Amino acid sequence: MKGIWFTAKGKTEFLEEPEPKCVADTVLLKTLYSGLSNGTERNKLMGGNYSKGSWPDRIAYQHVSEVMECGENISRFQVGDIVFTATYPGHVPYHLARESDLIIKLPEGMDLPSATLMGVASVSMHDARLADVKVNDRVLVMGAGLIGLFALQASLAMGAEVTIVDRNPDRLELAQKLGADHVFDNTDEAAWEPLSEMPRFSVCLECSGGDVLDKIIGKKGWSGGILEREARLVFVAGRFETSFNFNAASGRRLVTYSTSHFVQDDLDQLLRLAIKGVIRLKELVRDVVPIDQAIEIYDTLRDNKRKLLGTVFDWTGENKGE
Repeated sequence: MKGIWFTAKGKTEFLEEPEPKCVADTVLLKTLYSGLSNGTERNKLMGGNYSKGSWPDRIAYQHVSEVMECGENISRFQVGDIVFTATYPGHVPYHLARESDLIIKLPEGMDLPSATLMGVASVSMHDARLADVKVNDRVLVMGAGLIGLFALQASLAMGAEVTIVDRNPDRLELAQKLGADHVFDNTDEAAWEPLSEMPRFSVCLECSGGDVLDKIIGKKGWSGGILEREARLVFVAGRFETSFNFNAASGRRLVTYSTSHFVQDDLDQLLRLAIKGVIRLKELVRDVVPIDQAIEIYDTLRDNKRKLLGTVFDWTGENKGE
């Protein structure tokens, strides 16, 4: 079979690799759809902090698949089940999973391409739960990529008032459609002034990876920034190092968290809310493309990352990269 690999910085290729074999404690899965995680995969592609520092390399953790074979110790799944997995096999036509992995059976009638985004959506669910978002919180979401847009939805589902900031007008428009209370375009410096005039935020979900911490926390002294006392700040976007002004943070008694993935209960609750329509997956799918067009997609991710949002690879056609 052929899987997708990053073979050098910025270069993507299909490479031949062995087809996995089912053993006693695994299920063999045939990929139907796999979702692109823009930030994480571009980080790997360009040799960022998630990279192992050598090539080839890859990462992918959003797959909707059909169970093709079950090992003798498998009890929760059977052949023909459609499941979502959040393991890390890469974008491949076949992969394995264990019952102890991040895996969940999908209900009949669920839109399968949009179900691939349950991975990034569960990351956002985990972030909002980690920050203990409540109905009286004022939440600031930095970045309106997939993680940010799902963080918006998760925080709204918990009853918070949510403000989201990004540089893409089309993503901010989508955020408004998803229910954001306030949106701000921070393309230029002037955008921060109205944010600083609003009541301070009790939670910040930093999903952008941008150079924004001085604006959020404060640049110097024992005050400043746009967070209230004892606010919770969750670092979501990957980066090599994080630094901020200690005095400004300690003056606010800032609570910080660093996180990346999620746990099974986040996935379980995400699916429950998606079925109810509280978390809207389908509206964030922009492109469903045959897997044989993946190289072009990664070239776009490398050269014009803002052009992509909610990209799903379709493995169900004739050409599956095999």
